[in-house]
This record gives sequence, C-alpha cells and structure tokens, in this order.
Amino acid sequence: MAALRERLTPEQTDFVKAVDAFCERECPPHKLREITAGGTVAHDDTLYRKLAATGWLGLTIPEEYGGSGGELSDVALLTERLSYHRLPVTGYLTTVITAQALIRFGTEEQKQRVLPGVARGDVLSIAITEPDTGSDAAAVRTHARRDGDGWRINGEKIYTSNANHARWVLVVTRTNPDASKHRGISLFLVPTDRVDVTKLDMLGHIDTTITRYADVRATDADIVGGIDSGWQALVQGLNSERMIIGAEAVGVGQRAFDDVLRYVKDRHQFGQPIGRFQALQHGLAETATKLLAARLLVRHVAELLDEGDPAPAEASMAKLFATETAKEAALQGMQFMGGMGYSMESDMQSYVRDSLVMTIFGGTSQIQKNIIAGQLGLND
Repeated sequence: MAALRERLTPEQTDFVKAVDAFCERECPPHKLREITAGGTVAHDDTLYRKLAATGWLGLTIPEEYGGSGGELSDVALLTERLSYHRLPVTGYLTTVITAQALIRFGTEEQKQRVLPGVARGDVLSIAITEPDTGSDAAAVRTHARRDGDGWRINGEKIYTSNANHARWVLVVTRTNPDASKHRGISLFLVPTDRVDVTKLDMLGHIDTTITRYADVRATDADIVGGIDSGWQALVQGLNSERMIIGAEAVGVGQRAFDDVLRYVKDRHQFGQPIGRFQALQHGLAETATKLLAARLLVRHVAELLDEGDPAPAEASMAKLFATETAKEAALQGMQFMGGMGYSMESDMQSYVRDSLVMTIFGGTSQIQKNIIAGQLGLND
C-alpha cells in the first residue's frame, strides 16, 4: 500500500509510524495472547492508560479541556492502526463517539466536567439500544420523569458497549411521552456508579453490557443538547460513529488480508506456493481493491465531518462498505488458509469473529442501505 502512504501528509505519516511503534512495543503478539488468554478481553485499562500518556486520546478535544485539538481525520488514522494491531482498547471507540456529542452540544460545565478526564484515560459509553428497540433508535422506552427540580430515569438498555469500563454513560431517554417519537428525546450524562451494569458474553472481542436504571437521579445540568432536543445530537453522533466503525473495519480487514497474503506466499502445494494459483490471486486482488476503496471512503467521510458536513449518506456508505469488506477479507482468509485458518491457534478466527459484529452494531448493513436510499430521495 505504498502508493496510499504517499497520499498522507508528512505529519500524518509520522503519526501513523508513531502509533505502529507504540502498538508493537506495548502489545506485541505474545503479550496480546497473554491479555486475552482468559477469554474475549476487549479492553485492557492498563494499556489504555499508557495510550492516554501519548496524548492521542485527546484527539478532537479542544486544548482548553486538556486535548490536542485534532480532527476526526486523525481519529480515523488512529482507529485504523489500533484495530490493525488488535490492541484491546475498544473503550476508545465509544469514548470518542460520546465525546463528540459533548464537544458539539454539551454545556461549558459538562465539557469541564468530563473532557479532561477523557484525555487522561476515562472511558465513556452511550446507551441507545433496548430489548425491544434496536434499529428504530427513536422508539426508546427508557424514560425520565420530572421529580421536583430534577429527574428520575427508569428503564433498561442492552448492548451498551464498554459501560463496564466507563466513568460516564450518555443515556438516551424519552422525556416527553406525548411528542412524536423523534421529538421528546433527551440525552442524560450519568455516572456509571449510579447504574446497574451486567456484562454480556459475546462471540468476539467486544465488551457490551445490559445497563439498568432504577430511579436514577439527574438534573437539568446533566442533559446534553437540551430538554426534548436530543435527537439531533444523537443523529450527528451516529454519523461520526459510522465513520469510526468503518475505520476500525479497515484495520481488521487489512490485518486479515496481510496475514493470508504471507500465508499463500509461504504455503506450498503441488510443488509451488499456493499464491501462484489464479483462483487465489483473483480473490486477493479483489480484496486488495476493496480495502483501498474502503480506506479512501472512510477518510473522505472524516474530512467531510471535519468540515461540518453531517454527511449522512456518505457516513452510511463508509460503514456499509468497510464492514462488509472486512467480513469478506476475514472469511476469505479463513477459506484460503484451510484448516489452519479455522484453528484457534490462528489469529484468522478472531478476525472473523470480530468482523461479523461490525456489520451489526452502529446500525446493521440493511439499515445503512435504508439510510442511503432515503438520502437518494427514494422514500419521498
């Protein structure tokens, strides 16, 4: 991918090299196996604190709140490289997504309360999905009711990623039951010590939970984006989330591709490397093309978001194409590696497990197609 590297600015090239060096130093393959030996560990707090010491967790956070004032384009690069090296710091993804809501819609007090901790290594989470509410994010039943000069939140969320590591969770609630479903929604910033958190056992390296809210006290000062006005903040946050998931998918897909590329060059059958067989060559050529296209699409969307364009169609395109490409790359790797690819001793099986969920969370591939179709005016 040398030609792609030349498209990066000198600063971006140095940044990518620094991230790669950090990953190779702090979490080489043998250490990663040690961390994940007890199961599907997705977030290692010790490693995350080391990552915080680099200052990279402060990307997109303004300098006055302890960050470095970078852009989402920088986040896309960082996410891709962390994903490529398989660093168990998935709390970063929900943190940067939730932080975007605070940066754009939070009050000055909320920013002062939360953002400096994010730059130092605090994890954030966002609670959207409910047992009866998945793709229809606006149909939330978790509610907040006025109680004196404050609020009481009640309800249950499921698949709240990284809440078991988070200091704060942004809870999507209904504050006006009489409003249409896209209105009357408010986002409450709640410390996780007020929330009942139960970790779920998942197929891949993802930490996700059930979070329950039983008369959780909150105030107007905890509402991000205004009372009954949370939908706009949520939607814009979802566009950033889709770009970031796309960057993560590119990292996993590229790692799967690189591993199988080395394998087909070294593995001999019928007196020659199996990479010389045209059937494998064509498959790898197609995957290489799709990965490059996915990477460029993700970075294009990041640039649009940095310019203030919400880019709903493009964000869904990036999420759809990148995650489906990562899944194809991992499944192709398993097929081309044969029994070794299916073995738990190989990393390929982990790429398959991790890429499968990427086409689900953040809005399924089918939902992304619906959004794209809507942006094309097909629902008018």
